[in-house]
Amino acid sequence: MTDLKSSMRVLLTGFLMGMAEVVPGVSGGTIAFISGFYERLLAGLSGLRPELLTVLWRSGLRAAWQKSDGTFLSLLFGAMAVSILIFATVIKGALVTYPIAMWSFFFGLVLASSVLMYRQVSHRTVEHFLVLGIGLALGLLLQRLLPVTLEATPGAMFMGGAVAICAWILPGISGSFLLLLLGLYSGVLAAVASLAWAQLIPFALGAGLGLIAFANVLKRLFHHVRDWILMFLIGLMLGTLVRLWPWQQVTSYQLQASGTEQVPLVQNPVMPGVFESLTGEPAQLSVAGLSAGFAIVLVYGFERLSQPGRTDV
Repeated sequence: MTDLKSSMRVLLTGFLMGMAEVVPGVSGGTIAFISGFYERLLAGLSGLRPELLTVLWRSGLRAAWQKSDGTFLSLLFGAMAVSILIFATVIKGALVTYPIAMWSFFFGLVLASSVLMYRQVSHRTVEHFLVLGIGLALGLLLQRLLPVTLEATPGAMFMGGAVAICAWILPGISGSFLLLLLGLYSGVLAAVASLAWAQLIPFALGAGLGLIAFANVLKRLFHHVRDWILMFLIGLMLGTLVRLWPWQQVTSYQLQASGTEQVPLVQNPVMPGVFESLTGEPAQLSVAGLSAGFAIVLVYGFERLSQPGRTDV
């Protein structure tokens, strides 16, 4: 029963991580962290080294599978892949149809997650808050960067996969957001929705190699300077709240390659009243409050569900 419950927690975590990664501004790594599986994820990924082939040769598949925590990684990434396939189209449509409700939900999700991460910081000195400030400044700077335009060639997709996956595993940085900056977000989302393997395979290869390499770096950092890293990541997460703010003034658009669709290029957060006067649309304050509150309840509920019998440490 315990194994079944643990497996269900892993599947739920992977499913939510996949859902989060579809949205620019929300990181799947954040979900992994509040679930209590983050450091286990880093340990499993960092164990995927050439030395594993030696274990496979000398001790067999079972030993290699156990050493790499294969069941955990398979369940997590399998659920994540299914979630991305399901929500690649659903969330994109919902963000267009119900923008204020959706962005409010993700705003509450990131805000509550940052509070939970802060509670896990053991030392909170002035120097730690300076590091948080650096992370916040970097997060705000990233929101001001203008996207470049890259054609979704195999080489660009490989690079995009390697870059985005590093953000995916970091709480506070969204892989989707970095893809947006690279101009590859729509291309990747369309490739996932249509199962365009010629584009997805290079992307997956880049993601796989980048993930294994970066996981080793993060594992060492969390082992030696955990509180410093947490404060920096909390700052990054708070910086992304500017992008997730439900009421935005769009100052310029980007025309998609198809020539039939415009996507916001530069947006500035505004107060709800200003949003109403600029757009002529209702601010939907009650909808925003309910959506954000629902997200906060979900985060704390998910964190409490993950507390008993943790298996990641």
